[in-house]
Amino acid sequence: MDEPLPDPELDAPERTSYRGLVDGEEVGTGTLTLRPDGDDHLVQEIEGEAFGRLRGRVAVRFRRRGGALVAESQTAEVTDRDRPVFADDARFRDVQVPQLGGDLGAYPRSMVPAPALALALRTLELGEKARFVPQVWLTAIVHWPLDLRVEKREQVEVPAGKVEAWRVRLRPSLVDVAQALDELSATVVPPVHAHVDVRTGRLVRLAFPTGPGRTDPPGLIEATEIA
Repeated sequence: MDEPLPDPELDAPERTSYRGLVDGEEVGTGTLTLRPDGDDHLVQEIEGEAFGRLRGRVAVRFRRRGGALVAESQTAEVTDRDRPVFADDARFRDVQVPQLGGDLGAYPRSMVPAPALALALRTLELGEKARFVPQVWLTAIVHWPLDLRVEKREQVEVPAGKVEAWRVRLRPSLVDVAQALDELSATVVPPVHAHVDVRTGRLVRLAFPTGPGRTDPPGLIEATEIA
């Protein structure tokens, strides 16, 4: 995947509410809002709270250019009972950072900040056996390819209702390191599965491991309201 995300051409905000569960028990709630900001920018905002004490917000800003979205900046913060835990302010355009191999270069135009994967799934042309390998920005200067594969189309039921969705598997790609290592990781690392509404492209369900072991309890994020 060498091209930037396609612009969804939104002219009004979209808002989806979620709840988060660990081992079947609700631990938090949040919202994801996608909104245009003038004619030249699109902003994705995530706000949430968990465990009765943690609050967080992430805003990712994209420049709209020629029918494409190019990641421009991200701000994030987490507080525990209003005490700062984490804060981050990243810029992706007009900067150069170390690359794998030791060279200095710009971020790829196709790069997607990890919190904006919901937006990526919203805009990619998902279909039977579709596969994408976007560069995903993780933290600091680190970006890494992520293997996205559509496994099948199925109906899922979430608090927001019954939805016909694409089931997409997400995992880090290690092909550039070693093919054998990539194949091994596919069998060892617990999978992450996203369900994306076939009709709207919105993320309605995300199932993920809470730790590296297969005995760690499962985590789940599911849509409770779509507006």
